Amino acid sequence: MGMKAIFSHRLYKHKIDPDFVMSMTHTLRVFNQAKHFRYQADVRELRGSKAKSSVSIHQRLKQRYGLNDYYANSAVQEGRALLSAQKELKNVYMHNKKEQISAVKRKIKATKARLTTLQKIKGSFVKGTPMFNKTSREQQKGAFFVVTYKHSTRLFYCAYDFEHQHLDVEIKHLKSRLGQLNFKKDRYEEQQTQLTNKVTGVCSVVKNSHAAG
Repeated sequence: MGMKAIFSHRLYKHKIDPDFVMSMTHTLRVFNQAKHFRYQADVRELRGSKAKSSVSIHQRLKQRYGLNDYYANSAVQEGRALLSAQKELKNVYMHNKKEQISAVKRKIKATKARLTTLQKIKGSFVKGTPMFNKTSREQQKGAFFVVTYKHSTRLFYCAYDFEHQHLDVEIKHLKSRLGQLNFKKDRYEEQQTQLTNKVTGVCSVVKNSHAAG
């Protein structure tokens, strides 16, 4: 399918009658105020902070901002579209937050498993009978203690060095990481709760739209 270019004339403010420019500016400002008022009215009703008015939003916009039917209808439709868009974005945010929580929980589970393995090895060293998990990267090879990584290997010549230079350091690191992961999970769950219960107001909508732009 071919592309079609539609030519148009660009208008510049300094080439238009100042009174006309001022009139357009005023119209756009009032229209945006009316659109935000219409959106915020729905937000207050959804939040339960204000009872639904007996006067239609169309009439309220006409009375409040002195709009004719065309602009009042346009403001109502724009406000409704804005609310619908926010609901769709909320669903996206909720899905993303759920994925983040699941990812953190997986990391917590893996970190706990690794920590448990090292603590068992540490306990066996304390008892004086070193024992290793068969699937652990830490193993004893003859008189040496080996830690195998993907691209390297660490070698310890005695149990003391292995216990204090590797096990103690790794256990401390994993406990710290576990605390950070739990904090992150709690923060994500709090954000998820806020998303579930929160109805976004006009200021948040404008802020989010500017950030997206």
